[in-house]
Amino acid sequence: MTHKYYLKSKKEKRKFHFQLASYTLLFLILIFSISYYYGLYFLPFISIWLTLMILAPFIDVPTLVKKEKINYYSQLLLAENQKNNSITIHGGTLFDYYFIFDNRSNGPERKKFILQQYLEGLLNLIKEHEKTSDKNLNIKGTTYIINENTGKKLGFKSNKPDFVQMIILILNYPNLLLTKSIANNKLSFPNLTNIRTYEASLDELKLNKGKIENINNRLKSTIANNGYRK
Repeated sequence: MTHKYYLKSKKEKRKFHFQLASYTLLFLILIFSISYYYGLYFLPFISIWLTLMILAPFIDVPTLVKKEKINYYSQLLLAENQKNNSITIHGGTLFDYYFIFDNRSNGPERKKFILQQYLEGLLNLIKEHEKTSDKNLNIKGTTYIINENTGKKLGFKSNKPDFVQMIILILNYPNLLLTKSIANNKLSFPNLTNIRTYEASLDELKLNKGKIENINNRLKSTIANNGYRK
């Protein structure tokens, strides 16, 4: 895996987090100063919420990986540890997008790469668990990258996020806005009604493993032929 963050030395990682904390502090000082000077006392609350939402993956993901509570199955697919015969998968976060993408690729190229990495990670997840004795192992995740038709081809059933999931999505809207904008390489506002929760058993995914491999290989070939650079 060529995730740039994890290729850094401990010293380089500490430097990155120190810079991140420094820029965050300067931003908050600026916002608080503007708020005090102009009497806009609601600004600090909004700025703190935005800051926490945006910074969260930069802190949570490396910490959870270090504690082995979450694992990468590709550059842009992560999965929590198995719990109650279920595994929750997550698409790449703002933290991952920051280190993986630069300005040399356009939106369509990025979306193909994201989908390919989802499939690559899914195949690695299947490979890791297909020889285990776990019966009816459930795989689930929530995303706007995969549409319902694609999810069905892969063996997933889709549902609208439940009430609790929708509240979490609303609170994380700044994060979703940034990740979608990076994925499209332009300002893009996510439509929460298009977000779906996908769920499938490991057995169902194993039955569709050939389809997943075919789509993944086609995407990899297209990406290579286009000379895509992250």
